Amino acid sequence: MNYVVLLAGGVGTRMGQEIPKQFIHVDDVPIIIYTLQMLDKHPDIDAVHAVCVAGWEHVLEAYARQFGIKKLKKIVTGGSTRFESTRIGMQSLGEVADDDVLIVHDAVRPLVTPESITDMIAVCQKHDNAMTVLDCVDTMYERSSDEGADRVADREKLVRGQTPECVSGRRMREMYGLARRKGIELDSISALQSALGWRIFFAKGSERNIKLTRPEDIDLFRALRQLKKRDVNDVVI
Repeated sequence: MNYVVLLAGGVGTRMGQEIPKQFIHVDDVPIIIYTLQMLDKHPDIDAVHAVCVAGWEHVLEAYARQFGIKKLKKIVTGGSTRFESTRIGMQSLGEVADDDVLIVHDAVRPLVTPESITDMIAVCQKHDNAMTVLDCVDTMYERSSDEGADRVADREKLVRGQTPECVSGRRMREMYGLARRKGIELDSISALQSALGWRIFFAKGSERNIKLTRPEDIDLFRALRQLKKRDVNDVVI
């Protein structure tokens, strides 16, 4: 079984809106619904559990019914940190098998590609974890102060991590047990595993898989949607 823990617990203060950013409408559809629709269509996804910002659980439930979302099986209230919300989402899955794949994804990344999810699941089945990543193509500098840098980083050794990321059911239990004993709490399950001594394995990310954090990201999302519509509607004769 392949489960998704969909993180929708943020309030999105950088958006400057009165509602959580995942519930902002783009072309009359909430952002979180675009993400759920993509997960609904993916043949390898069996179920989705959403971790929702407090007070918006019933709103999400109503939207899921309105837009015909089938794979959303449970909505739970998030915690005060991303670490807590992720753990709450994992716990909501109940008993999972060792070889189940548990995927963590952001509700405000509606353009994740099916190819990334498929590749990530395959990597996780082999290595117990996977994280979608992108190579760094810009020149990367290591900040030495708030005002500047005095060292260029080797970009060949750097990648940009995205969600989705995932762990096997076996690794999830090991990860949270060891983290509890060591008193380590980190936002990303990949960062958490790295801090606990495990190697993180890479899956294919996508430049389109943007995280909608600021108002300009909404404009970019809208433009990418229009571009995708145009590509779909183009017919070569």
